[in-house]
Amino acid sequence: MAKISIIVPIYNVEKYLPSCIDSLLNQTLKDIEIILVNDGSPDNCPAICDKYANQDQRIKVVHKQNEGLGYARNSGIEVAIGEYITFVDSDDYVELNTYQKLYAEVMDTKADIVFFNFRRFDDHGNTWVDTSTLKNEMRYQTKEDIRNLMLDMIANPPKAPNDRNIQVSSCCALYRHEPIKEYMIRFKSERELISEDLLFNFDYLLHASDVMAIPDVLYNYRTNPTSLTSILRQDRIKKNHFLYQYIIKLLNMNDFGIEGYLRATRLFIGYTRFGIRQYIHSSLPKKEKMKWLMEVINYNYWKEIADTYPYKKLPLKYALHFHFLFKGYRRLLYYLSKL
Repeated sequence: MAKISIIVPIYNVEKYLPSCIDSLLNQTLKDIEIILVNDGSPDNCPAICDKYANQDQRIKVVHKQNEGLGYARNSGIEVAIGEYITFVDSDDYVELNTYQKLYAEVMDTKADIVFFNFRRFDDHGNTWVDTSTLKNEMRYQTKEDIRNLMLDMIANPPKAPNDRNIQVSSCCALYRHEPIKEYMIRFKSERELISEDLLFNFDYLLHASDVMAIPDVLYNYRTNPTSLTSILRQDRIKKNHFLYQYIIKLLNMNDFGIEGYLRATRLFIGYTRFGIRQYIHSSLPKKEKMKWLMEVINYNYWKEIADTYPYKKLPLKYALHFHFLFKGYRRLLYYLSKL
């Protein structure tokens, strides 16, 4: 049995894939398996996967029809044999000591999961670390502490200056494999429920009893204009609302009460603000942007949120953005989003 299974979903990234795989093959921890999941990639990725597999017996390749990122990760989980599991996106790379450090951490603490930090980079050589990263080493060992962590991963309370202080991708976590097998924890399809990482982490934490978070920056996340997060989607606000409804039901099923509602609603408001800003900053003609904004303003859920969520307690610019949205002040919303 390998110490760690590293699952890499792959689609249309032949330019970046070799550097990703090389960063895994050259890990200082050698007792790993690397599962390359070709999600029906139309480029040269399938051949690259097979070439690497022929060179190193630690590599498994799964070829499958295209179903998206979440289901590709699930296909990797199905064949993983490692004591721990983690994920890497195929246009990213990791530091060479990443898994040696993480494995030593879980061996020392016996934690079910360890979260860690990432830095962003782009093709122009720029790098930066997000403000919503882990600042200090933390440990969560009581049910209450872990439930508070779950809430914090969704969003902050209304008065907090940032929408979220903890932003954790499944690529920035090492999971003990046993709970994944025992409770059949799997990713949702991002084509149905965006934020598949958040939902996977929520499902896993429901069954965790010991959680570590360390501030080490071990993962390198490429800011890629063709990534799922960066693609301009006309239906993004509706997708956000569908996710919001799903999370509300999930929180209610697990007795998170009013605090769960407050966190989920702030998540939805923040995701909505991001979606509007992304659309307004796109290269589309202004006329088309304003037409789309009118459709968004006319969605029937803003009044209910305004009546039940204390949005005026949000930081001023966030409160104004939602107020303009709720009241239907399209031009003010447009120019505020441009700022």
